[in-house]
Amino acid sequence: MRKKLIVLSASTLIISLFSLLSACSNGGKYSAQGIVQAIENGKDGYTAVLKGDDGKDFDAVISRVKMEKEYKILKVGDTVELFGDTIHLDNKVRILVHQIKAY
Repeated sequence: MRKKLIVLSASTLIISLFSLLSACSNGGKYSAQGIVQAIENGKDGYTAVLKGDDGKDFDAVISRVKMEKEYKILKVGDTVELFGDTIHLDNKVRILVHQIKAY
């Protein structure tokens, strides 16, 4: 009986921890809008440098492997909204893109 209680308590703790972590993450729902300023080609995609609505530059990593069927090739001058996860490097936002919405 005591082992069952310990297993049940541990399971409840793990489920609670996963719930807390998922509540704290944005789940890939971060979005930013901007105009493509430059394209830097890479191995499985490219990095686009964009100027946001606030006038600040940010990078978008667009990967064939990560995006699969959603993969799109952007051009300089395109206005887009990007959805994905973010990382911050050298005081600059970098979006790991999951979805692209072109205007």
